[in-house]
Amino acid sequence: DVAVQHTSDLVFFGGYLTKLCEQAAVPVAINLDHGATFEDAVRAIRAGFTSIMVDRSTLPYEENVAQVKELVHIAHALGISVEAELGHVGSGFEYRSRRDASMTAPAQAKDYVEATGVDCLAVAIGTAHGAYIGTPKLDFERLADIKKLVGIPLVLHGGSGTGDDNIAKAC
Repeated sequence: DVAVQHTSDLVFFGGYLTKLCEQAAVPVAINLDHGATFEDAVRAIRAGFTSIMVDRSTLPYEENVAQVKELVHIAHALGISVEAELGHVGSGFEYRSRRDASMTAPAQAKDYVEATGVDCLAVAIGTAHGAYIGTPKLDFERLADIKKLVGIPLVLHGGSGTGDDNIAKAC
């Protein structure tokens, strides 16, 4: 994942990466992480990205579903995989106060996957982006419940500082 500051950079950088990937001796995926806008997702697709992460986790559920479903329809027509986030993986500096605020509900995850058609799902089970304020505490029971209900790969965001033992147990 590479931070891109401007949408024109996204197109330029994506085109450049595509050329490099064509020369690689191994298969390479180019992923747009946390695509914030519809336009950025479409630009990433046009630039040759092979995967997009459509993050609408801060939106109301119905709006999240509608926007993700639309981008899944476009991306799948072009053979591009889509990851989305349900619940919300917050920031480490807010961990103590916000950890439990937006955890992924297992039953809703099942409905979400069926409604959107995503290829993989980022779930909120107690991880956070960035440095933690407090000790990471993952909800492994919630993760197991989600896994039982959805038939696609699950993704954890915010693994830095989570601890190798927690990551191994989540896997």
